[in-house]
Amino acid sequence: MTDAILNGIELWPAGHRAVIRGRLFILSWFLCALGLSASGWFERFSVPALFGIGALVTLAGFAILYKLEARFRRTERTRTLRRLTYGQVYRFFGLLAFVKAYQHVLPALFAVPTGLMDAAIAGTSFYVANNYAPAHGRVSAGFFVWNYVGVATLAVSNVLAFMTSSAAFGATHGGVTSQALAAFPMSLVPTFIGPLVLVFHLLAICDGHRQTSLA
Repeated sequence: MTDAILNGIELWPAGHRAVIRGRLFILSWFLCALGLSASGWFERFSVPALFGIGALVTLAGFAILYKLEARFRRTERTRTLRRLTYGQVYRFFGLLAFVKAYQHVLPALFAVPTGLMDAAIAGTSFYVANNYAPAHGRVSAGFFVWNYVGVATLAVSNVLAFMTSSAAFGATHGGVTSQALAAFPMSLVPTFIGPLVLVFHLLAICDGHRQTSLA
């Protein structure tokens, strides 16, 4: 069956094949992260170790999607930028951090800033995609600023998660730590959602600079 699917994909134009393969890769990544998360496999790791795994996943995901995207962006630069920007809606998952903070499952020092930053980036993604991803010519400075801010917010979240991962760092209160990020469903954040949206930001920045250099 897999061979039949792949053979069918080969009949599509190169750009469409790249999109389909990219989606299949992301779907496979999600199903793998979901299965391991739901089984409790990630609970054996500390938060710093889990984010280390996430960093490796980010590097692999960036390399694979960058290669798959290469053919598509040759003729569909604007659609590529917009797709990558729309992808930031995944960050709405960060709103769950507010719920977990209210339940005293995650420390407020980590959950509240993370939830606010994720909501801000996800909520503005449609506006940025429709107003700062031009069909031709140079990409606006606003597009780059928004993506760099997005990367910075992810870095801040990672630092806060590390700081609150253990009482030894003195940033926790009432014994609540960010170790809950290793349990389902929050373990999807460092193993799938976080790395994926970071990859989208990095690809958007690379493609934006490329389009600007060709203008």
